[in-house]
Amino acid sequence: MQIKESLLEWLIRPEGYYIKKYIRLLRAEERFTFVKPNKLKSFWYKARKNRLGSRLGFIISAGCFGEGLKLEHYGSVIVNPKSRIGKNCTIHGNCCIGSTGGYPDDSPVIGDNVDIGQFAQILGGIRIADGVKIGAGAVVVKDVLEPGVTVVGVPASVVK
Repeated sequence: MQIKESLLEWLIRPEGYYIKKYIRLLRAEERFTFVKPNKLKSFWYKARKNRLGSRLGFIISAGCFGEGLKLEHYGSVIVNPKSRIGKNCTIHGNCCIGSTGGYPDDSPVIGDNVDIGQFAQILGGIRIADGVKIGAGAVVVKDVLEPGVTVVGVPASVVK
């Protein structure tokens, strides 16, 4: 059954097919950059990932995300290379995770199991705890240290 579903997905090539392919290329680049260093293979996978990423709107550097990254939609997902995001992060598209552009160039540190809504912005050298849900359109510029809460708004604040 798995082969039949994979073949059907390869033939139809829906949105999810290209997102999965991008994540596979990102993980291959990480493997040949950090785990089994090989400059040629690392370059090869990085070039393929960046080419597909330019079509999908993704700018994600190797080593930013823990395992279990889930990109729900394509379109403008920009992640600063200095950002660190934990395991099982879900991004719903059109998000920016990065610095504020000032000096020093600090980037966010995000915990495990964080769900980032559509058009959310996470900016500056802030920390976000495990299990936090960031609402659509939220602009997070301050630490969220309480695990499992939901933050919404501009600037983002915890919803009770």
